[in-house]
Amino acid sequence: AVVSTQSTGVLLVAALPFLVLVHAAVNITQIRALKTLSGENNANVFMTCNLIFFKNLVDYDMAENKCRDFKYGMGYTYTGTLATVNDEEKNTEIKTLLNLAYEKNSVGKNKWNADQWVWTGLRKTKNNYGFSYTKVYNTSDWQWATGENPIDFHKWMNNMPDQRKQTKHGVVYYQNQMRINHDGVWDDTFTYKEHPYACDYKGKYILGLNYVTWHHAKRECNNAGLILGKVLDGNDLNELKRLFHVFLGAVNETHAKFYKENWLWLGGNDMDSEGDWHWTDGQPMNEFYGMEWTRYMPDNAEYIGTVGQNVLSIARWGQFDDSFDHTRKRRFVCMCPQSASEGTSTGMGISAVYNSTLYNY
Repeated sequence: AVVSTQSTGVLLVAALPFLVLVHAAVNITQIRALKTLSGENNANVFMTCNLIFFKNLVDYDMAENKCRDFKYGMGYTYTGTLATVNDEEKNTEIKTLLNLAYEKNSVGKNKWNADQWVWTGLRKTKNNYGFSYTKVYNTSDWQWATGENPIDFHKWMNNMPDQRKQTKHGVVYYQNQMRINHDGVWDDTFTYKEHPYACDYKGKYILGLNYVTWHHAKRECNNAGLILGKVLDGNDLNELKRLFHVFLGAVNETHAKFYKENWLWLGGNDMDSEGDWHWTDGQPMNEFYGMEWTRYMPDNAEYIGTVGQNVLSIARWGQFDDSFDHTRKRRFVCMCPQSASEGTSTGMGISAVYNSTLYNY
């Protein structure tokens, strides 16, 4: 399969803890396609290769803590952060996610309502006095959640930041947190205000939660500027298993092993030549240490339909299975294209597994 040539965000939901990617613009068509991966219209989380957007309305400190604690895809030593928005592309992406999550100025709402804004990681850390002379925007007074000062890019509303102060329940608050609205415009406000929030995302996988055939899954990933997922080594496998646990929860042990909730599509297939497994981008699919097939797999069984088991699926506990591309319907794993292109794999080809008894347990 050919990855979309449109510019796409690099960093979606998941991945290698030590992989650092540069983001690019994500267009509205791709973000809408990403939204369809959620499998439901009332999803509370939206993901791109750059951001993870949470619909929950929380105050700034809670948003900051939730991003800090969101470890998935970041590695065990990484501290998550509220979103850094240092260029027009990232600003456009975050406002687009807000527009997908909440309608702009719907009936009975106004521009200051809680769901008309999204928290980001920009906060004023110096000269918080609430006086008129502190209203001038000085980048050295502000910091992103990463600790860096902002660069020249900004989208402040007219006459903002205005740095008002307010006493609430005996506590003095200053407007020293930045939020973004549906138009991508910035405003400073009080920490106790409640809004949805966006965290920066350092990952490479994203889940599609619709139950579809393998070919449909491949198409949905491509529509979002992604490819069906690849698992090249034990690091990838461990990240996927954590992804499944975070977003799908614990495996229900009362279900049969091959119950549809237990399995997700990956991009591996041997449709061109039996036993010659490769990913949808043409890269050979190689065995790696820790890769386990279910018992006697791949077996290319043909007892369902008229075709054999020519496509790859993965269990939520990490085993692999060859399955039917036209008849089975499962959830699926997409992958950010830059993540896919940077990966390398060594080891014996998957076709060699046919002659192995390693996985006959």
